[in-house]
Amino acid sequence: EVNMITCQIAHKLFKTQTKVARIRSQEYFGVRKNKLFGEHGLAVDLAISPERAVADSIIERLEIPGTVFSASYADGGLKCFGVEVANNTPLSRTTLLQLPDLFPSVPFKIVGIVRNDHLFTARPTDHLEAGDIAFVTLAAETTERFKEILDLPSDKDQRVLLIGGGNIGRYVAQHLEQQKGKRVRLVEVDLETAEQAATKLHRSIVIHGDALNPTILDEAGVSQSDAVVCLTNDDKTNLLSASMAKKLGAKKTIALINNPDLGIVHKALDVDVIIDPRAVTTSQILLKLRKGRILSLNSVAGGMGELAEGEVLEHSPLIGSTLDANELPEGIVCGGVFRDDSIIFPDSSFKVRAKDRILFFYERNKSKKLEQLLRVSSAYFVN
Repeated sequence: EVNMITCQIAHKLFKTQTKVARIRSQEYFGVRKNKLFGEHGLAVDLAISPERAVADSIIERLEIPGTVFSASYADGGLKCFGVEVANNTPLSRTTLLQLPDLFPSVPFKIVGIVRNDHLFTARPTDHLEAGDIAFVTLAAETTERFKEILDLPSDKDQRVLLIGGGNIGRYVAQHLEQQKGKRVRLVEVDLETAEQAATKLHRSIVIHGDALNPTILDEAGVSQSDAVVCLTNDDKTNLLSASMAKKLGAKKTIALINNPDLGIVHKALDVDVIIDPRAVTTSQILLKLRKGRILSLNSVAGGMGELAEGEVLEHSPLIGSTLDANELPEGIVCGGVFRDDSIIFPDSSFKVRAKDRILFFYERNKSKKLEQLLRVSSAYFVN
């Protein structure tokens, strides 16, 4: 409520152009949201629910097993995910320029690489090494084929064990319940919270107990779980329960970590993926603040890089460009183009047109350069 009123004061007294409010209570995001924050309501341009944003990110991660990052663009037609490069994959020690010849039936593009905790945009002469995190873009329809190439799990996560029955845990469970074939179990240490979760969930099994107790995890079926997602309010509990679940047989573990200093130990604890709520909510704020015709934005690799989908307008400096490395600023690469309901990976014959939607991957310090590429005239600004 303080955040919402502060936005109203900024609007009325200081004519502040953009007002963003962090709102935790889910009641404000109900059916009356448009009236509350609409033209005649409170002056909140962007209402952010951290719990809902984190939950949506987790649900997206569960769609593609074996990845450390996953996001959808171009109305779901273009996917980007981050995957750790293993020694035995065809991607290892292969120059990026050679990849299209190796996989002609599955067009994709590697746009970024994280190596030794340093992110850089991928160039055709680069090659991947074991242990790298590669950010790959591809058409959604070829996802299954690409997973076969990388030997990623072919089925979506079916048995999901959630640790923590708070706002995030309940939201994730409610969405997973609606998906065909999903079997969800939830462990919550607080009796009252567990009872609340049991009343709101219809197909999930709720277990009252401590997730750091191996007996409780065994009762929850941890050894048969395709994914264990730890979502309590305590970072240490999330890390330790995820580590314990992996040792007890879970195929994949995800831990919610609010303190980034603790995130550096997740590999040592054999935790597959960590979720940073700051990175998730920051992406939503940056989307509102970035100039230019940017439709969606995600922060990746702890904020070292960003993915942005932008629309090309009539006067854009991108018109006629081939989007190759010689025409884009250093540190910015094209991950794909959405045109006429089709996904295009540009070659030398490609030319940008107005209304093309382009996915860019770029290093964080290149954000101003990207805004210039997608800049719009004052006629296009919407307050």
